[in-house]
Amino acid sequence: MENNEITKALDEKFKGLQKQLQDAQENSATKEEITELHDAIEKSGNAVEEFIASQQKQTVDSVAKQLNTFLTENKETIANLNKSGSGSIEFIPKAVADITTASGTDAIQFPALAHNNLTGFNFRDDSSLIGLATVSSTSSPVLSYSELEPKDGDYTFVAEGAVKPQIDFKWVNRFTQPVKAAAYEILTEEAVTDVARLESIAREYLSVRHGLFKANKLYFGTGATGEPKGATVVGRAFVAGGMALKVVKPNFMDVVNAAVTDIYVTHNYTDEASYMANLVLVNPVDFFLELVSAKDENGLPLYPQAGLFNQVSIGGLTIRPWAKVPAGKIFVGDMKMMNVVNYVPFSIRIGWINDQFITNMFTMLGESRYFQYVKKLDEQAFIYDDIATIKTAITKAP
Repeated sequence: MENNEITKALDEKFKGLQKQLQDAQENSATKEEITELHDAIEKSGNAVEEFIASQQKQTVDSVAKQLNTFLTENKETIANLNKSGSGSIEFIPKAVADITTASGTDAIQFPALAHNNLTGFNFRDDSSLIGLATVSSTSSPVLSYSELEPKDGDYTFVAEGAVKPQIDFKWVNRFTQPVKAAAYEILTEEAVTDVARLESIAREYLSVRHGLFKANKLYFGTGATGEPKGATVVGRAFVAGGMALKVVKPNFMDVVNAAVTDIYVTHNYTDEASYMANLVLVNPVDFFLELVSAKDENGLPLYPQAGLFNQVSIGGLTIRPWAKVPAGKIFVGDMKMMNVVNYVPFSIRIGWINDQFITNMFTMLGESRYFQYVKKLDEQAFIYDDIATIKTAITKAP
C-alpha cells in the first residue's frame, strides 16, 4: 500500500471515531462508552501524526542524503562560485520511486540468435509425380533415339504365280541435350557456427527445392532454350471425334473417361498400339468439387476414397489434386511416355567465390543435369485442356 493510501485510511478511521462519539453523545450514551471513544480518538489521532512525522523524517533524510551527495560531487564548482563572488548552482531533490519491472533496462539489445530454433521446412513432396515417368540413367552427354514408322505397301492375298506386294518402313533419328537445374546459397561462417542446424537446414533447402523444381518442370517446362518441354506443354487439346455431342448430362468422370478414350483411339499410323493414360491431374478445388463432394441420389459420396486418400484410383488410372494445375484445367496422360534420364546426379558442393575466403563467407551450390523428353510420336499420349471445354464437346443437346 502506498503512503498516500495509508494516510487516507488512518484519517478516515479518525473521522469515523469522531462520528461515533457524536452519535453516542446525542443518544445519551453511558460515561464509560464516551470515555472509551475518547481514548480511541486520541490513539487514532496520535497514529496519524506519528505516521506523517515518520514520512516527513524519511523525506528529510532522503533529501539530506541527496544534498550531501550533491555538495560532494560539485565541491569544485561551489568553490569557484565562492571565489568569483557571483553565479549560482541549483539543487533539485529527487522523489524516491517505486521499484517495478520498468526499473530495469538492458544495456544492449538482447541477441537475436538466442531465439533461433530451426526445425526444417514444411514443403510438399512431389517426388511421386516424377516416379510416374520412365526414369533411367546414362553416362553420355548426348542422348539419341530412333522412331520407326510404316511407309508404303501392305500384305495381301496373292494367286499362284502372282507378284507379291512390297512393303517398307522408315525411321528418324532424334537427339536431345541435357538440361541443368542449379541454385546456390551464400552463408557466413559466423552464421553456421552460431545458429544450430543452420548448415543442415541450408542443405535440406537446396535438396527439397531441387525436387520441387524438377517435378514442376516435368509437367510445366516451357521448352525454351535450356528448359525441357513439360507434359502439359507437350499435351494437345481434346478431340471429341465420335464422342461429340453424345453424352447426356455428363459429369466429371465422363470428362475424364472421354479424355482417356481420346488418347486410346488416337494413333500415328494404322495398327499402332494404343496409349493407356495412367494419370489425371486437376486443381485441388476442382478435385473437391468434382470428386470429394460428389453425391449419389441418396446423398452418399460417389467416391469415398477421394476424401480418405486424397486421390482416386480406378483400374490403372490415378486422379489426384496438385496445386500447380490452374483451376478449371485438366491434364490426362500416359506418363510412361515421358522420359527422365539422369546424367549428373544431384549434388551439393561448397566453395569460395570472389573475396569470400577473406570475408568469412562461403557458397553452397546444388546442381544436377538430366535429359527430359517425349518422343515425337508419343506426344499423342498427353491431353491438357479445360474441364468445361471437354464437357461441352461431349454434351448431347437437350
